[in-house]
Amino acid sequence: MVPLVHQMVDLLHHMINMLHQMVNILHQMGEVALPGGKVEEDDADDIETALREAEEEIGLDRSLVDVVTVLESLPARNRITVIPVVGILWDRNAFNPVINTAEVEAIFDAPLEMFLKDENRREKEIKYMGDEYLIHFFDHETENGKYMIWALTAGILIKTASIVYQRPPDFQVRMPRFWNRSRQ
Repeated sequence: MVPLVHQMVDLLHHMINMLHQMVNILHQMGEVALPGGKVEEDDADDIETALREAEEEIGLDRSLVDVVTVLESLPARNRITVIPVVGILWDRNAFNPVINTAEVEAIFDAPLEMFLKDENRREKEIKYMGDEYLIHFFDHETENGKYMIWALTAGILIKTASIVYQRPPDFQVRMPRFWNRSRQ
């Protein structure tokens, strides 16, 4: 779930609630991730899964979120498919985070536009199964800590920011070809 926060003064000054997960589905300790997880039997669709997971992980009340789009699915490691669901949180003050400490270490905000700027960013070229692509790393500091947002999470946020701001990033984006495969 990519929850965007609407600022009354400036609609384009979106903020993203992100998670710094201690344990996630991929067992990557200490990585920054967006709320999300596996589909459960009672989930009607991908939107329901995203809303349920955001509620379970960070206490985001689904009634506060207007889902605006579902992005193209992305295959991740270990044969997992990630389906980014983007929603707007119209009233940031109504959201009172309740962190599930079994899954989440901290929650923080990051300006969405930072994922279009070539500041506090670096990249690494990866070669995998005959494909060459760039992994992006964004450094973000808050009053409570320093975070590195990278790989699939960074890719989702670059795509979301490009859609919201209707412009490409200030840097080259070469996503893995396998991210362009449709979910089966």
